[in-house]
Amino acid sequence: MARANLSFCFLCFLLCIVVSTSSRDATIWADQKRNVATSWCIASPFVGDDKLQGAIKHYCSNPEVDCNVIQPGGPCYVPNTVKEHASVVLNLYYKAHLAIRQNCPSDVGFLTVKDPSSGSCHYP
Repeated sequence: MARANLSFCFLCFLLCIVVSTSSRDATIWADQKRNVATSWCIASPFVGDDKLQGAIKHYCSNPEVDCNVIQPGGPCYVPNTVKEHASVVLNLYYKAHLAIRQNCPSDVGFLTVKDPSSGSCHYP
């Protein structure tokens, strides 16, 4: 009988650990999801077009970044500037990686809390 009580107590203990871990993970996920909606990574106005073009090429090689949106006919093609296209690409990479600050490259981009969407180009 004592052994059965001990086993039951151990199972209850394990269940408490699983529930508390799940709750903590859900809270972390909710915080990350909130960041996705309230911050954007865009191109720095202080970086030259050559460096931004390199960033576009680099991040467009990532399978998680769909750069078709900045191609002719895409919703983010206009305005057709390197800075605008780099902003779209940097933000797509940033959002694909849960909008974590470290995923907005500080050498070419910066974070903003103002939605940079314009025209037919809607930033996620």
